[in-house]
Amino acid sequence: MTPQYKRIQTISFLVLLLLVFILVLFIFKPFVNIIALAVILAILFHPVYVRLLPRVKYQSIAAALTVLLILLIIAIPIWFFGQVIFNELQNIYERYRAGGFVIDKSQIISSLPEQVQNVVQNVSTDVNAFIGRITSQAFASFSSIVSNIAGFVIATFMLFFVVYYLLRDGTKIKEVLMDISPMSSAHENKLITKIVTAVNGVVKGSFLVALAQGAIATIGFLIFGVPEPFLWGLFTVVAALVPNVGTSLSLIPAVIYLFVTGQTGQAIGLTIWGAVAVGLVDNFLGPKLVGRTTKLHPVLVLLAVFGGIKFFGILGFLIGPILLAIFVALIDMYRNDFKEYLT
Repeated sequence: MTPQYKRIQTISFLVLLLLVFILVLFIFKPFVNIIALAVILAILFHPVYVRLLPRVKYQSIAAALTVLLILLIIAIPIWFFGQVIFNELQNIYERYRAGGFVIDKSQIISSLPEQVQNVVQNVSTDVNAFIGRITSQAFASFSSIVSNIAGFVIATFMLFFVVYYLLRDGTKIKEVLMDISPMSSAHENKLITKIVTAVNGVVKGSFLVALAQGAIATIGFLIFGVPEPFLWGLFTVVAALVPNVGTSLSLIPAVIYLFVTGQTGQAIGLTIWGAVAVGLVDNFLGPKLVGRTTKLHPVLVLLAVFGGIKFFGILGFLIGPILLAIFVALIDMYRNDFKEYLT
């Protein structure tokens, strides 16, 4: 076999490999978010799996117990707050049907400071219609949610199925990836360490931001007289993990409650508090905390979060900064280990 023929054969094989790889990417495209979240969960809970393994002896049992722990951590808050929110929505809906949500313009304006009254003369006063629209939209979307339950159940099953095998066979998968990688073992281990650090840093930063938002929201609930302020503050911590709309899940119901009970000034005050105080934490403290844990500039983290959300959807707030951290790690490796060979 001549060298020229061998070169043609190699190029043909690489072209074929590239085409098949592109087709595989298209096959897995609908599951990118599931796979990404599974990888993140597997990395986060791998220390738990490692601690369980010597006690239970079997990889399958250790992986199954770790997945069960993840399920409990996720399911218990969802079940608890789901019950609370459902009961509150049911009470609001029953009061709405009884016609208890009508507040006229004079009542709203008279509750405001005199300096503000001239500014809000044109504010809508029919809170009953507003609540009606919100309620009708909520119950209209409920049927859509029910119709998507099957898809959600399947996606959840796939997520934990992938997490289970990533935990159980993680070492084998790592060895295969390292075997086909063109990098040296030292570079591979360095990159893996950077990925694990990035995942832990982004998740840790996100939780710290959620705790800060929950604390500030609780202060607002206390100041403006929302019932059960600490319960709603705890819910804000959980909701804040959902990017962009997270804290709205707790603040909007609280504002609506204050409006429909005639506490218009407090409702407006809580709205401003949420937009300014809680919003500042999300937009400024968040990137700073994530940037500190991942050693990335806060501006880059902020851009990575919004870019990640736009490209990957809701999970982009995690995937974006993680990919950015991996890219920065690769740049550092190039600068320290490869640049001299290319100049």
